[in-house]
Amino acid sequence: MMLLTRTKKSQITAQMQHVEQIESQLKMAGAVQRDFLPRRLPDSEKLSFSAVFMPADWVSGDIYDVARLDENHIGFYLADAVGHSIPAALLTIFIKQSIQMRETIGNQYKIFSPLEVIRNLNKRMAEQQLSGCQFATCCYCLLNTETLEMRFCRAGHPYPLLVDRQGSITQLQSRGALLGVFENAEFDEITVQLEPGKKIILYSDGADPLIEKPCDEDNFVFQPSDEFVQMANKDAKTLAGDFEKYAAMKKDSIEETDDISMVTLEIL
Repeated sequence: MMLLTRTKKSQITAQMQHVEQIESQLKMAGAVQRDFLPRRLPDSEKLSFSAVFMPADWVSGDIYDVARLDENHIGFYLADAVGHSIPAALLTIFIKQSIQMRETIGNQYKIFSPLEVIRNLNKRMAEQQLSGCQFATCCYCLLNTETLEMRFCRAGHPYPLLVDRQGSITQLQSRGALLGVFENAEFDEITVQLEPGKKIILYSDGADPLIEKPCDEDNFVFQPSDEFVQMANKDAKTLAGDFEKYAAMKKDSIEETDDISMVTLEIL
């Protein structure tokens, strides 16, 4: 009995050490993933960006980026790999490395349109033939900082939201299938004219329960929650801080925990 007890204790100790090792590796993986996120957002006198990144676990199936492409253009996107945890997190790194916003050849460069960005990303994912039905959604936006014209293209992602200066929230709807399913999938590119006082909000589907009111599946009409309407009326930085606090408070009441991310552009 004594020998059996010692053996069991030894097994339990070994299992605990294994769990601690896995947890340590997941923490490290999460830190590495965050290193792929932008360290600074390209704010200016005209523009203010904010971002929320809340993994459901140590690592996330969401990824975003905001990058200045030249003096007059900023590209930004939010992508969401289907599922979460390690497989989804690995796919986000593939997406980060595969998205091509601009191309430089010699002394010349080309800025890719949102449609080209999404088409090229979809083609690369489809060609990779990823195991385990690994698909993703994405919304990519290209902003002309001089004219304030924004073009966007989405692939299976929640519709971006336009908040006007009166606080009215509108979905910017467009056609676009999941990334990585069909190489010849069709996508729409939409143009939106922005102006001071307006905001664009991109978010992953994990934020749906916090942004939208419950709706009748047979008669879907987008209705933002009262709490989100109040937050959306605030400036981009305050919106991000308030939304992150609200999401943390509501985390236990959401039926299925998912990664939550948001990118907001405000025209000042």
